[in-house]
Amino acid sequence: MQKYMTIDMGKKCNYDERKQIVEEGESEKMNINRIIRHTANAGVTVKMGGNGIGIDLFSRDPQGLYPDTPGDVKEELLEEIEHGKIRTLVFTHEHGDHFCLEDAVQAFRRNRNIRIISTKEVIRQLKGAGVPMENMYQIKPEETGTVRMEVPGYLLTFFNSRHMGEAYQDVQNLVCILEAEGVRIVILGDAQPQPELFARIESLIEEIELLIGPFPLAGIPSNRRMMKHMRIRRILAVHLPRPERDEQGWIESAKKVCGRAEDELGQVVFGEEIGKAYREI
Repeated sequence: MQKYMTIDMGKKCNYDERKQIVEEGESEKMNINRIIRHTANAGVTVKMGGNGIGIDLFSRDPQGLYPDTPGDVKEELLEEIEHGKIRTLVFTHEHGDHFCLEDAVQAFRRNRNIRIISTKEVIRQLKGAGVPMENMYQIKPEETGTVRMEVPGYLLTFFNSRHMGEAYQDVQNLVCILEAEGVRIVILGDAQPQPELFARIESLIEEIELLIGPFPLAGIPSNRRMMKHMRIRRILAVHLPRPERDEQGWIESAKKVCGRAEDELGQVVFGEEIGKAYREI
């Protein structure tokens, strides 16, 4: 079941309107001035046509395994939010390596028109910290369908997925599909790689310009096999451990898997530099 809605100043869009908006951008696909910036452990900002959106862009890992948003990058992001260059924030779930409550509240204080879309737990924390509900939209954990909405510059599709790891099966994780000007980007959060996940994504979009997800997604052969029939142009592999915590050589192993792979998955870029911007990833 699909639900259509709007956040604040947006408008409802049914399937035919959505299809028209997406198709109008198809011929421009190769000339789009798009910038993807890796801002945190698994966080990015996406900018197309002057509109910015942030997904998991602030992080502070209490375990110290994954990198936090650097202080200078955080200040740059807050300034962009203050001046309306980033108008929507999405947090896929509440874990500290994807969401920092203090930074998210600071973002709201810098721009009280910011829109925030997230899970029940993230919204609960933000509400408790003083962010009003009129700035936020919650995807309910019991939602089994897809939720589609339009925010400035983008069409967004959300659905709930299983979080990776048996210990985290009770954690609500959002998968976000972002569409603008004919470009489709999928952000997985910490979604558990499984055939059902990829089949659901394929049922919603036929081709993915960019898939953003944890690096084992492309660095483990069994995960690649599950995606082998998907049309994915590029993968941005994020959620890499700090180099000093990678005692088992996970990153190097994943790179070797990608180098040896003979499937037709798209180019894999490892997000090893927090703050780096990619213009044509």
